[in-house]
Amino acid sequence: MAIPKTICLTIGVVSTLFSIALAIPGTASFYYNLSHAPTACYGNTSQGTLLAASDSLLMNDFSCGTLLKVTCTGPVPKPCTGKSVVVKIVSDCPGCGVTMDLSKEAFSIIATPVTVENIIKIDYVK
Repeated sequence: MAIPKTICLTIGVVSTLFSIALAIPGTASFYYNLSHAPTACYGNTSQGTLLAASDSLLMNDFSCGTLLKVTCTGPVPKPCTGKSVVVKIVSDCPGCGVTMDLSKEAFSIIATPVTVENIIKIDYVK
């Protein structure tokens, strides 16, 4: 028995609204070398390229290895691309001044570096 299209659409809309309601606002910038530098959580062991560093998140309910879906919330097409990215917390970020520092690779998926400081508004969820 096939599930009617309206039920599938309703489930999709409710899931999206639930995700949006749980999103936490913040700010992000990028660090050119995050994908290649030793990290506080993993040392010299590579964790890929879609990464984040944050002091405030590590001090709260998030730990090393936490995956976060990050979305730029500013205007599209600049600086935001309208896309989201899933990043892994791999390090602290003393003195960053933003909620999280993203790897250049992760930042470029959700935003175009066009501002002087390259600080963007974001929403993130676990």
